[in-house]
Formats: sequence, structure tokens, C-alpha cells
Amino acid sequence: MYDERASTEIHTDASGYGIGAVLVQIQNNVEKVIAYASRTLTKAEKNYSTTERECLAIVWATNKFRPYIFGKHFTVVTDHHSLCWLMNLKDPSGRLARWALRLQEHDFDVKYKTGKKHSDADALSRNPVEEETETSDKFLTVTTSMNLAMEQKKDQDLAKLKLLSNSSKNEEFRFIDGILCRKNFDPDGKLWLPVIPKHLRADILRHFHDAPTAGHLGFAKTYDRIRKRFYWPGMYRNVVRYVMHCRECQRRMSVPQRPPGRLVPIPPAIAPFHRIELISLGDFQTEVDEIAKFLLEEIVLRHGAPRVIITDRGAVFRSRLVSSLVDLCNIDHRFTTAYHPQTNGLTERFNKTLSDMLSMYVDVEQKIGMKFYHL
Repeated sequence: MYDERASTEIHTDASGYGIGAVLVQIQNNVEKVIAYASRTLTKAEKNYSTTERECLAIVWATNKFRPYIFGKHFTVVTDHHSLCWLMNLKDPSGRLARWALRLQEHDFDVKYKTGKKHSDADALSRNPVEEETETSDKFLTVTTSMNLAMEQKKDQDLAKLKLLSNSSKNEEFRFIDGILCRKNFDPDGKLWLPVIPKHLRADILRHFHDAPTAGHLGFAKTYDRIRKRFYWPGMYRNVVRYVMHCRECQRRMSVPQRPPGRLVPIPPAIAPFHRIELISLGDFQTEVDEIAKFLLEEIVLRHGAPRVIITDRGAVFRSRLVSSLVDLCNIDHRFTTAYHPQTNGLTERFNKTLSDMLSMYVDVEQKIGMKFYHL
């Protein structure tokens, strides 16, 4: 359980395949693990030097555990002097300069530990967790090398791009496994993006906007998901047009047009889980014991009792069971202002987005909606 008063350490390590990190606290003179994290290196990151990979592990770990360490002094434990090299580098530029700037927001010191005593983070870096990717059985078959290469030949508009890819001065387009691809100049997404022929673009737009996992989100998020995976000329214009003409979005989405008011924000929390906010969602019936069980098992026992809980004035939050649990844990329970959901605005806004996504798949009897809700 995280203790905001205990000293905090982040153990990091990097290998030629991945990076790993462990968030540790010293509680009662004993090291206690709060969280583990790891990921594989990208193809470009595998070309980094050993020192750069160790720096990457530190930068990534501080960002991963930011909710726990922001505004708090902590110690970075590493088996490499990479951080000293980064901080003492004269006139860093590009990637190294960005790393140095990102680390400057934190208050920490560095402790060196030999590799033999640094086995926790070392084990994670050598067996990292593969990043989850969104896939679709339909598009796994559409975008196979043979199928996509054949589909590209049917689009006459791609002929100019194919000629450009054969130019010796061309660095933007390239054939990979027989597929015409465009280089991705954005750091997000794949390095080479397959060029999608005109007759397949509508299928991709439907998949990334209309599918149950897509949720009929706006054009900005829909475009961001597509551009990381595919390329075609005029993609942004096509995405905007498709989303703006979506019948389901026109029928169900509401556009808030209230005049802006004076912002009086709630002061920020001073530590992770210092304050949490809860509200009930729409007409879904939530039992009192479910709320109490969630507070106890998912919040108090896992992260410690928060100082403050802000909830709406729903009957479940004003029940005797929830009130007794809050009093037992010495939590300051605050209710939002009546008929003023803006008090809990961020949580309310997220629930609106969630409701809009679920509403796209609710039938008359709301059977589909309840299925997604329980998932």
C-alpha cells in the first residue's frame, strides 16, 4: 500500500530488448513494492547505445509512475551512470535535450547499485510486457502482404506514388514486402505506414469510428487512431467529412452550448489518492454494497484511505453503509452542490463520453447496453 510519508525509490534497468522499472517504498525499514512496469523497445530504440537505453528507462519510468512521485522527493536506483552523463552533457540537442527537460520537473537524487543487487528491474527488462495493440480479424486479413499489394494495384491514383517510390531521391515512399508504404515522420505509430487504396478507405473509416470498440468518437480522436496505422492522401479531410456525416452521431450526440462561466477550481491534491471523485452513471442501478465493496477493496486496501472523497448526492453515497465506512476510515466525505454537476466536472464529462459511446449500441430493451456496461 502506498504511503505518502515513506521514502520512495524507482529501480530502473534496460537491456537490448526492453526496459523495466519497479516503484519501491521503504516502510518500517523494509522495501515494499508498489508497482512493476516494463515494455519492449521499438526498432529505433534498439539502436540506442547502452547509456541512451538506460536514460530512456529512467525517463519512461518517471513518466509511468508520475502520479506517485510528482511533487515528492524520490531516489532513482540504477546500475549505470547514465543519468550523470545526461545531466553533464554540454549543449544537448534533440532527443537528449527533451529527456533532460522532462526530468527537470522532478525532485530526485540518484543511487548506484551493482548489477548483482539490481535483479528486480533487470528481470523485468529482460522479459518485458508486450504492448497491447488494437487489431481486428477483418483487417488482419485485408492488410496481409498479398491482399493489400493486390488491392493497391487496382487503384490507378496510386500509380504516381509508385513511380515516386522508384526515384533515387525519394525518402518518403518505399516498397516493403511488395506493399507501397509511406514513412511516418511522427514519433507515434509505426515507422512505415501502408498506403490504403481508395476503395478500402471507407471500410477503415467504419472500423475506427462505427465499431463497438471505436465508440463513435469525434474526428480528432478517430483521425489520430487511423494516422498511426495507415496513410492515404487527404486522410484528415476524409475523416472529418465521414464523422460530420455520421447518422448515428447526428441523432445521438448533443453539442453543449452553455456560456462559459467563472472557473473556481478545487485545489489540486497534494499526494496520489489524496482525493478521489465518484458519481453514479445515469439510470444504471448500483447497489449500496457494491459501492462500499469498491471503496474498500479497490481504493482503501490497494492505495490507502484517501483524505477526501467528493461524490454526487445519489442515494447510494448517502447510505448508512457508505457513511459508516467513510467514518471508519477517517475520510472527509464531501457532496457536490445540488443541481450543479460542474462541481465534479471532470468525472461528469468522462461519464458523458462513456454514456455517448454506450448509447450507440443500446437497443429498445437496452440489452446491448447492459452487456457493454458489465464488461
